[in-house]
Amino acid sequence: MFKQRFFCIRRQGFFWGKGIRDRSIYLLALPALAYLVSFTIYPILSNAFLSFFTYTLRGDVVWVGFRNYAYLAEDPFISRVIFNTLIYTVVAPMITVILAIPIAASLRRVGGVFLVPLSIASFIPATTAAIMWYLMLNPFLGISYYIYQYNWASSIYTVVIIEIWRSLPIAVLVIYSGLRSIPKHIEEAAYADGMVGVRKFLSVDLPLVSPQILTAFVLSMISGLFLFDPIYIGTSQAGPRVLDNLAFYVFENFYTDIRLRGYTATLIVIMTVLSTILAAIYIRLVSSRTILRIPMVSFAPSREMPKAIHYVVILLALIFTLLPIAWLLIVSLKSPKELLSIPPTIIPNSPTLDNYHYVISTGLPYLVTSLGIASINTFITILLSSMLGFAMAAYRFGGNRLLIYVLYLTATPTLIYIVPLFAMIRFFNVINTWWALIITYPIMTVPITTWIMYNYYIKFPKSIDEAAQADGMNRFRVFIKIAFPLSKGGMGVAAVYSFLISWGALLFPLAFTYSPYDLSNPLSFSGAQTFSVYVANLMSPVTANYGAVAAAGVISMIPPIILLIFIRRDLEKIWGR
Repeated sequence: MFKQRFFCIRRQGFFWGKGIRDRSIYLLALPALAYLVSFTIYPILSNAFLSFFTYTLRGDVVWVGFRNYAYLAEDPFISRVIFNTLIYTVVAPMITVILAIPIAASLRRVGGVFLVPLSIASFIPATTAAIMWYLMLNPFLGISYYIYQYNWASSIYTVVIIEIWRSLPIAVLVIYSGLRSIPKHIEEAAYADGMVGVRKFLSVDLPLVSPQILTAFVLSMISGLFLFDPIYIGTSQAGPRVLDNLAFYVFENFYTDIRLRGYTATLIVIMTVLSTILAAIYIRLVSSRTILRIPMVSFAPSREMPKAIHYVVILLALIFTLLPIAWLLIVSLKSPKELLSIPPTIIPNSPTLDNYHYVISTGLPYLVTSLGIASINTFITILLSSMLGFAMAAYRFGGNRLLIYVLYLTATPTLIYIVPLFAMIRFFNVINTWWALIITYPIMTVPITTWIMYNYYIKFPKSIDEAAQADGMNRFRVFIKIAFPLSKGGMGVAAVYSFLISWGALLFPLAFTYSPYDLSNPLSFSGAQTFSVYVANLMSPVTANYGAVAAAGVISMIPPIILLIFIRRDLEKIWGR
């Protein structure tokens, strides 16, 4: 259905609909489009330009030609960084998809009642996900003391586990939605041919959902390529360069030495090329109906597996999902003395709320910033993406090319924008203010919410639009008076996405801020470090307040879990296709 919708749109200009008579459509589309073009195309081109320059300590820009690219062969850390990047980008996605297939199949057999608890990991901020795993895998203070004492902090495979934990629910839901959408007549034909159970799954179901399997794999690759938060948390435990991938190495070079800004831009150019390739594959898969043929497995039994086996698979998936969350909650209730006890206690002997009191008293400025910025960005994002999505869906504004551009941006992580954006923010003199985050956060949220609203408005009844125009309304008034008030369902889903992305963001606050919000002078909006930065700072070996870290992590999970409950009925629609 999507493919027909995607390719049957009448060809138009690059971003401007040829033959559009009602110019009010531009009032709908141009605000979001102008923002996206200014804050995405310019930074991408700027990176390519800056890659031929270097900076002096005074901030002067000096032409060096291809010297930055030549330095790639001399960089003493690049081989380690590339190795880690390949592990995160290839190995982790492969394991994720291999695990997702049987879980999705079991969900289909036992019903989708377990979708919500299995999806929690994808809603929790990446920073919180990282700290809960590092606390649980601590060889002296964590549950791994009783299982396998190993220095997990210095292992890249801890980062792999965290990435699998966070990306697995998305892969499961994408594949599960594909299995659920297999046409009934194909199911009946398979049963008529005597194919049931394992043989039917391998011979019929898997080929039919191969586009979803490949989509899940590519999405996991995109996530792995730009993995950041777990590496940032883990580096404080393992030391520099041990866990680095290209994304984190770029940030480190950008953050530590102004003279490396040109080399940073060079690395970003390389990452942009890689992400563009993955985005192109993703766009192709989204509109694909290609079915991969899988050789018949002759020894596969043609009978249903016992339902108990499916419940065991779901149980193991639930344990994998919920165990680190449970451990985080346990640690948050321990006293300082009990936190340092060896062997570690599984259940606190004397539960205390002191860690929560400490976090609320010291982390309030960060919480206010996170809630404020997330709320403001959600409002801006919903307004921009609703207008653009309506113009694209209802009036075919921009045609195929604009739709592809939006899809490309949804698959392009925001790390590639930090060097040019930092220059822009410094030029406007809003470094370390709320305005720096308000300006930049929509880059993370507008593309994905535009895609959500486009899919919502594509089903908008044309009769309503035609009746409104017959009453003399232009397209802009149709949106304001009719479409917008009737869009609560789509906007609710888009708002949840926007808030979650904003709430858990770490990269932009690290790059563009350096102090907490000044509560004594609230109208200045100066100081803009977020709660994710606060949580990450607590994990530093300098502070090493693990009880407070756990309490802060629990607090950071409250908004995502509330929102997950709020949209639980639409969960399959959100992640599926």
